Amino acid sequence: MSIKIVYFPAPGRVEPIRLALILGGVTFEDQRVSSEQWGALKKVVEPKQLPLMYIGDKVIGQSAAQMRYAGRISKFEGKPLYPTDPLLALQVDEFVDYVSEMHGPMATAFKMQNQDEKRAFRAKAFATGGDIHKWISYVDSLLGKSRSGFAVGDHLTIADLATFCWYQPLKSGFFDGLPVSCFDEFKNIEAHKRKIASIPAVKAYYAEPKMFMYNHYQ
Repeated sequence: MSIKIVYFPAPGRVEPIRLALILGGVTFEDQRVSSEQWGALKKVVEPKQLPLMYIGDKVIGQSAAQMRYAGRISKFEGKPLYPTDPLLALQVDEFVDYVSEMHGPMATAFKMQNQDEKRAFRAKAFATGGDIHKWISYVDSLLGKSRSGFAVGDHLTIADLATFCWYQPLKSGFFDGLPVSCFDEFKNIEAHKRKIASIPAVKAYYAEPKMFMYNHYQ
């Protein structure tokens, strides 16, 4: 059954889905649209938000659901990226939810028109005790307890891909108010990033030119 993903030319919420499918050797079409193209497409599709996943003749919204599906159909080194064991799957969902806690504050900042206010808001969110800092700190502590170096269990899951893809763009230098050093204190997240980045298929994917607004693979 054919799979197509539609999203902007950015990593964003869809990047863990792309990586899951790539690591699983699943063939898919990666359609990256401009704001203008999305404006036209939005008039004729449901749901009216990105990313969209086309599976045969079905259109699926919601990136978290798409990521779990991609994890279910993708295997890495013989093991599914979304566990079949219910308890492990629950732990993966829990970890992903902790990682995604940053999206609320980041979305709030995106909507701000005043650049000074935006920078100040982000700086506060990343300061000790801030809305983003507390969740990054917690995820860092969870990774510090891992004996395998993976987020959950002893092998790669979508929880690792979510962590890698959703945190690294924040230190890309693309976002006003967030210096590239904003993750320096989080040694476990940095070690985890290096672990995922060293996977040959991940390294090969980012070695190719990407139509991204910023490069978070640094």
